[in-house]
Parts: sequence; structure tokens; C-alpha cells
Amino acid sequence: MDQLLTTLWSRGGWFRAFTPPSPVDDAPQAPQTPQGTPILDVPSDVLLLIGDYLNDAELLSLKLACRSTYALFPQTYKSLPPYLKKRFLPIIEKDPLGKGTVYCHVCNRLHPFNETTGPHSGPELGVDGKRLKCMSRDRFSPTGNPFSLSYTHARLAMNGHLYGPEYGIPLANLCTEQSEHRELMTIRCSTSAKIMDDELFLQRTYALTVANRDVAEFRKCTGARDIKLCEHTSLFPASSPFRQSIPELLKKPAAGGDGLVPCREAPGSCGLCLMDYDITIQPCADDSHSIVIRAIHQLGSCRSPRDWKWARFSESYRIHIFYPSRPNRRGSTYSPGSLHKRWDDDEREACAVLGGGSGSLFGLSLFS
Repeated sequence: MDQLLTTLWSRGGWFRAFTPPSPVDDAPQAPQTPQGTPILDVPSDVLLLIGDYLNDAELLSLKLACRSTYALFPQTYKSLPPYLKKRFLPIIEKDPLGKGTVYCHVCNRLHPFNETTGPHSGPELGVDGKRLKCMSRDRFSPTGNPFSLSYTHARLAMNGHLYGPEYGIPLANLCTEQSEHRELMTIRCSTSAKIMDDELFLQRTYALTVANRDVAEFRKCTGARDIKLCEHTSLFPASSPFRQSIPELLKKPAAGGDGLVPCREAPGSCGLCLMDYDITIQPCADDSHSIVIRAIHQLGSCRSPRDWKWARFSESYRIHIFYPSRPNRRGSTYSPGSLHKRWDDDEREACAVLGGGSGSLFGLSLFS
């Protein structure tokens, strides 16, 4: 690299080509539009020297900058090999040429998207069957909790943050409300989102009310095949030793009976994916208990579906069926409760909610 900088400095033409001329005097002047293409003023041997330090995808991007650079570099492709497309298309995705498209890791192509793209309960408007299949192959949809957030949705939200609004979707597109109906109760779910330190965070809030007379049946019918907070944590214990549950829902009153024991923001976390939660159980006036569970998920930068933060979130690529996938949280530096603390403490970042506003969930005051 030192040799490259020395060569460029000795030639001087590189710096003159990309540096605007300094004003003759200190008097303010109207900005002038540069004439022509500055890169064409760079000597061809300097461009060739720069090309020696670029990988195949970067060199192809420089080659396609204009006709002169296309003719300068002799290497051409009738069709790009898959490995080169995998590195080249993400460059186009964040370029003005690729505005309005998103890179699909499944089929190794660029797909168009619209500003309303996001997780929905049904098929998205304007999405054909093939693209819908791509988007549904890697998504967060644990048993009984069909949020249907795909990797493409998360990538688009991060693209809008990293590259500009035209390159992705608003963060509020990820914020949905849904209701899961059971025989004994209805579970109402709400989602809000944040981006902190260029990583995507989600808060999923679950609110339900269980009558005291139905608690025993509630514990009996809700298990491993029912609603889960993540792919590894369900409301009640499962037969698998690698599944986790919420112990506060199993506690019984010291006086006896099958009722629920009140608690306030009792913490918990998943040992495999980056998910922290707290649970609040409060008695109601109509001989029932309200349950509110707040789960925080950290999804990472969403630059690759194989990034362990996303991979453990969706668990779409499982190496071992009967053993935990690795890497996971147990081998990381993320201690239990750290995600919750980060979400609550970092008030500098705006929190996107459904409809673009903020307020209580379904008109309920959660912790008052």
C-alpha cells in the first residue's frame, strides 16, 4: 500500500483529477459544476495500477464505470460465475444503479422491492411466487408465533439505515400487531424496532389474560408445540433438554392451588440466541391474571444470513438436528440481561412502532 501511495503521489495526476481547484481569492464564489468526468483525466497506467489492488468484484465495478474504463481492462465475462456474483451484486445493491433492489442470498440475484415491504400475515402485495418463496425460506416464525419476519425484510431495514431511505424500507415496516387465539385466551403480540450501533433490535410484547379457574388447563394445553418466544424458549417445558421455558408460569401459590404467582419484570434469557425477556403477572379485578412478556432480540447487522446472530434467531440452517447449533450465545460475551439493559438505557435511538408513533400496547398500561 505504501508503494501505491508513493507512486500516486509522484504522478500527481490522481490527486488533481479528484480534488476540486482551490479558489483564487477568499471572496465567496458560486459553486461551479465540474465539467466532464474527472476519472477520465487520470492516466491509464494509474488506473491499471489501482486495478492491481482490487479484487475481482471491485475491479468489475471500476470496469463498468464508463466506456473508457470498460475498454481499459481487458478481462470480460459472458456470464458471471456464481462466486463473483455473490461479491459483485451486493456492491450494485448499494450503488445508485441498484436503487430499489435487494440482494437475495438464496438465488444469488437482485430482487425489486416496494416501500410497503415487510412482515405480513398474508402474501405481500406485488410479490410474485418465486420471490415469495425466496423470502420465506429464511424467516423468524417459531411454533405458534407466526411473525414471518424474513432475512430479506431485516436486510432491507438495515439497507435503509446504512445506504439511505431509497435503498431500503422504513423501520416501522417491521412493526406489526397480531393476535393468536387459543381456546382459553387470546395472545396479543406487538413489535417495535431499533437500530443501535448499526445492528437491528426488536422488542416483541405479548399480552394475555387467564382466568384463575383456567390456569391448570392453560399450563396443560400450552407446551412445546404452542407459542414460543424464540426457536429455543417456549412458555412451558418441553421434552427436549435443549428447549427452555419461563419458570414464573409454573410457580404455584404457597397456600396451595393452581393459581399464578404475581411478579413484576422477572428477567430471563435464551442461552442460544440473543434474546432477553421479562415477565409481569398481575391479578385483575375479575378473578383473573394479566400476563405481559417483553422479549428483546438482537439480530446483528443483517449483512449475511449465516451471521450467527441472525442464524440463531431464525434457525433456518441447522447443522445438527438433535444438538444446539454453533456458534451461539453460550460462547459469546453477551451476558444474560445485557440486551434488555441496552434497549432500555439507549434512549438516543428512536424506537419505531406500528403507525410511526409510540404508546401503550393495545391501549393497555403494561406496568402501571
